Amino acid sequence: MAAKDLTTREWINALIEPGYLLVWALRYYVKVNLETVFCKGQILAPLLHQSRVRDEAFGKFWVAFSTYLQANAPASPPPTQPPDQIIRSSDLIPPLLARASGTVLDVGPGTGTQMPLLRSPAIKAIYGAEPCHGLHAELRASATSQGLEDKYNILPCGVESADLIPALQRQGLLKTDASDVPSILETLSTTREGVFDTIVCVRVLCSVPDMHRTVQDLYNLLRPGGKMLVVEHVVNPWRTPKGSVIARAFQAFYGFMGWSWYLGNCCMNRDTTSALKHAADQDGGWESAELESWFESTPMPYVAGILTKRG
Repeated sequence: MAAKDLTTREWINALIEPGYLLVWALRYYVKVNLETVFCKGQILAPLLHQSRVRDEAFGKFWVAFSTYLQANAPASPPPTQPPDQIIRSSDLIPPLLARASGTVLDVGPGTGTQMPLLRSPAIKAIYGAEPCHGLHAELRASATSQGLEDKYNILPCGVESADLIPALQRQGLLKTDASDVPSILETLSTTREGVFDTIVCVRVLCSVPDMHRTVQDLYNLLRPGGKMLVVEHVVNPWRTPKGSVIARAFQAFYGFMGWSWYLGNCCMNRDTTSALKHAADQDGGWESAELESWFESTPMPYVAGILTKRG
């Protein structure tokens, strides 16, 4: 399938749109640094506590950006949409999240903009792993507004195993007496029991420190027959006919200008598709891997689809 063909004007807009996002995030970074120094009197914090300041700046930026997205989103996103009518990455999300069921891991939910798509009665419980504490209030409010306060559990951690595994233990989701993370991961890999029926990854694998390790660990957390629902932006496939050398150059330019620094460690140049496909090699591959590429001529090409673990 292919997305709606872009006109020349739409393509040019697609090239420069990430620049607007970068400037927006930069403004919040500068603002938070100034407030920290001149309002809070923490003169050395921008140097000695960079991680905390960046986390606060990104949190405030993402709340503002999410509010903007919600204000400009359709009143009720259609569950399915013909390929030639898909004009933005958000159009890829509803049909995928409609497939979520059972116990769900929501990876990096941010402020909960996808919350309206997780109200299916087929979902028993949702665990949102969100490391940015500045987003938790908005995330909790989103769950309440959608009537999911009894289903949605916020895990104050990243998706890296060193953070996630202890958080799952505290929730009583891991049935193991092992205390060290490597042993638990080895047990999960060997027994293939898993924890989750569905794992949702929407624009998050771009920012984890070790993507290949993270994807592998997420695979091990899937129960047999479990599904990984993915909508991720990836490196431009500029060596292929559908890719674009110009768009790839824009990705490199935005990276040079500090994209990762100001936007929560997000990387624009990751081969996420390959990492996802190879995550199941230890078990002979996925039962099915329905992944499609979208917007391949832009600096924000996407891969989206469903990967199902062998039963």
